Amino acid sequence: MATDAPPKLDRLERVTDLVLVLLDTDQPLTLDAIAHQVPGYPTEHAARRQAFERDKRLLRDEGIPVVTQRLPGAEQYGYLIERDSFYLPDLDLEPDEQVALHLAVAGVHLGDPSGRDALLKLGAAGLGDVRPIASLVPPAALIELYETVRTRAEATFGYRGRTRRVAAVGLWFRFGHWYLVAWDLDREAVRTFRVDRIEGEVGRAEPGSGAVPDGVEVDVEAALPEEPWEAEGDHRIEMCIKIDALAARHVVDEVGEDKVARRADDGSVELVLNVASFASIRSWVLGLAEHAIVLEPPAFRDELVAWLTALEEPSGEFPADPVVAAASDEGGTDAAAGPRSAPGKETSRRLRRLLALVGWLAQVGQAPIAEAAQRFGMDEQELVAELELAACCGTPPYTPDTLMEIEVSEHSVRAFLPEEYARPRRLTPAEGFAVAASARLLLAVPGSDDDALRRALAKLEAALGAREAVGLDVDAPAHLAAVREAADGGRVVEIDYLSGSRDELTTRVVEPVQVVTIDGHWYLDAYCHRAGDMRRFRVDRIGAVRAPAAGPAPDAAPAALRRRPPDEMFVPGPEAVEVHLRLSPGARWVPESIPVRAVERDGEGAVTGVVLDVSGMAWFERLLLQLGPGARVVAPPELTGLAAAAAARVLARYEI
Repeated sequence: MATDAPPKLDRLERVTDLVLVLLDTDQPLTLDAIAHQVPGYPTEHAARRQAFERDKRLLRDEGIPVVTQRLPGAEQYGYLIERDSFYLPDLDLEPDEQVALHLAVAGVHLGDPSGRDALLKLGAAGLGDVRPIASLVPPAALIELYETVRTRAEATFGYRGRTRRVAAVGLWFRFGHWYLVAWDLDREAVRTFRVDRIEGEVGRAEPGSGAVPDGVEVDVEAALPEEPWEAEGDHRIEMCIKIDALAARHVVDEVGEDKVARRADDGSVELVLNVASFASIRSWVLGLAEHAIVLEPPAFRDELVAWLTALEEPSGEFPADPVVAAASDEGGTDAAAGPRSAPGKETSRRLRRLLALVGWLAQVGQAPIAEAAQRFGMDEQELVAELELAACCGTPPYTPDTLMEIEVSEHSVRAFLPEEYARPRRLTPAEGFAVAASARLLLAVPGSDDDALRRALAKLEAALGAREAVGLDVDAPAHLAAVREAADGGRVVEIDYLSGSRDELTTRVVEPVQVVTIDGHWYLDAYCHRAGDMRRFRVDRIGAVRAPAAGPAPDAAPAALRRRPPDEMFVPGPEAVEVHLRLSPGARWVPESIPVRAVERDGEGAVTGVVLDVSGMAWFERLLLQLGPGARVVAPPELTGLAAAAAARVLARYEI
């Protein structure tokens, strides 16, 4: 007679037991000893080894330091988790420091839940009550580079077709991009790398392996470019660029009055810029479309004309069709280097949340089910299921006295757990970066003077060994203070605005709701009476802010719109067009730099195309000009000639 097979063990239960067993031992355990003590590992040795290696990698990715030690005998390795490395040292945060740190991290959106997870470990509450005031989504390589800086480890990566070995010194955000400042171990010189241009994955060696030579001082800020086009090159040339009257004010505010060589009677200006990176200056010039033309030197002018001509008369060559097309898990950008391992990521997420939940219960002892579910972003049924699983976890022999003592009733949960479980756990690399970047971003905001946040960050970075690993520059556009005051005071204002999506100058009466910084640019979220809806305005494109002209007061914005969450205010409207864009290898930066609906990949996981929603054709034309021959519109058919038409208009300026 057939018998029912034993139910398959939830992997979360296995890895939770693994954590508890490795924490409980003072001597490293062999794989055989681990498999004997932790239920759920295969009996066959090769399969057991493979399963354990996956679990070990999962734990290390979660910041859980599984230590490997050599042992005598046939099986030469043993494993354990050192308690001092598993838990954070006591940060000794003052109440105002704790509040400041929590508000900072909760107020900065980094594109994943790492900041929230860090705050849960640090005991934060009420995270949903904080309105986001900044967004700074990091490129894929940044977290690994942060760890190389923090641990002083040698880093290896591809850059401009070559393998680079560096001692990473610092990361800095400037001009909307992240830069790595490092000592190049092969060239024996300081070099600066734009992180979003790093090719493939970053290799990280052992801690301490990436030391800068004795006697060499690397000043991170001094190594950074003053302008984007001054990076990635030692040889510079002077370039003269003419900006027409419509874009002149905006551009001069961006580059500085000192770059203006001549002002013409028609309102146009001529700039003189020192350029080291031709790719960066080309992208900047083409981002201004027909509002900018290169005057000197002739060689670069000719190169730009050739770039535009290739767009006007495209060849038939292009990369093969993609074989994989998938949206991200959240329906947004999927900028990872390869295909995702969904089951492993789901177990990681659940383990991270379960350990935070157990730590909190060890602190409070008892809590209502509803409160716990809200705190950890779960529904009550899911919470109860995870707590019941946790109650089955512990150490051998898994008798009631060695399991985690958690009692779940109809409306509440009680826990009788060791005091040690209440200690904050070590942060993962992503969580450590989230805290450091969020706090430093808010400290860099013009007018910020939060001494409590500064003190809290210093304590946390000292505990992480990450002091000054991250730096940020936050610009202050001309009218930033005025729109922030209007938003804080709830005042209606009139603005002159140069629209980037439609390339037109308009005057609008707006009711400011909030001012946020997103990827290095400041935006005003406001109810626009001209549009009759919420709109987002880039502050550096605002030409004037003033009280509305005398006359009847405009009708107030509908309350429902003003209460709408910020992430719901600016989804593509009904006029948006779905565009399929195919990308060559040189244009694979697109999904890391602009919002896309989905990413298309080939069989090896390389980006081959994107699907995006386009509301403003002027903006999309500029993107196509910047991408040049490296991108092609596949659909809809009516937009396949858009790049050629835009290139023809810009080329006409060079023929005058």
